[in-house]
Amino acid sequence: MSTTTAMKTGRAAFGPRLRRGLVPYLFLAPFFLTFIAFWLGPIIASLVYSFTDWRGFASPRFIGLGNYTKLFADPRFWVALKNTLFYGLAYVTILNVSALALALCLDSAWLRFKNAVKVGFFLPVTISLVVAAVIFEMIFAKGVGLLNIVQKGLGLGEIDWLGDPRFAIWAIIILRVWRALGYYAVIYFAGLQGIPNDVKEAARLDGCSPWQVTRYVTLPLLKPVILFGVIMSTIWALELFDEPWVLTKGGPPTAR
Repeated sequence: MSTTTAMKTGRAAFGPRLRRGLVPYLFLAPFFLTFIAFWLGPIIASLVYSFTDWRGFASPRFIGLGNYTKLFADPRFWVALKNTLFYGLAYVTILNVSALALALCLDSAWLRFKNAVKVGFFLPVTISLVVAAVIFEMIFAKGVGLLNIVQKGLGLGEIDWLGDPRFAIWAIIILRVWRALGYYAVIYFAGLQGIPNDVKEAARLDGCSPWQVTRYVTLPLLKPVILFGVIMSTIWALELFDEPWVLTKGGPPTAR
C-alpha cells in the first residue's frame, strides 16, 4: 500500500471516530449552554456591575469600590450578615441531624409502614414556598395562631413568634426545616441503603451494640452523603428570601 493510499484510508477512518467522539458532547451541550446563559453569565455580569453606578437604563458609570465602601459602612449590613450566619448555622445543623435521625429510623427493622412515613415527610417539599409560609404565618400568628393557642392551653404563656426578634428567626428555621426534612431524609436513606449489610453484620458478630454499629460503621461510610447534604443545605440556606418576606416582611425591623 502506498503512502498516499494509507493517508486517505487514515483520514477516512478518522472521520467516523471524530463523529462518534463528538456525540457525548452534543448531548451535554444543552446543559452547558443553559448554565452559561442563565448562571455563569449573570454571575459575571453582576460582578462587573458591582463596580459601577447603574440604574438599569443609562450607561453604567465605573465607580470602583464605591458600592462596597457604602456597603461595609452601613451597620444594617453587619446586622444582616450576623443574622444570616446564625440562621445558616442553626438551619444546616438542625436539618441534617434531624434528617439523618429520620433516615436511620427508616432504615431500622422495627419501624412499620415505612413507605407511608416517607411520603408523609416528603409531601412538604412539594408545597410552594409562599404557600408554606402563609400556612406557618397562621400557625405563628399572635393571639389566634395555633401554636399560641396550644401554649396558652398548657399554661406556657403567649409568644409573639413573628414580632419578637428573639423568636422570629426561629420561626423561619422551623418552617424551613419542616419543609426540607423529608427531602434530605430520603437522600440519607438512599445512602444507608448503599451500605452493604455484610459489613454491619460482621460488626454485630464482633459484639458491637446497635449504637456502636451506627457510630463506627454506618456514619463513617455515610460521610460522602453527609457532606453532600451539608453543602446543598448551606446553599439553600443562603438563598433564603421568600419565607421571611411572607412571614415577617423582612423584619422585625433591624432585628439584632
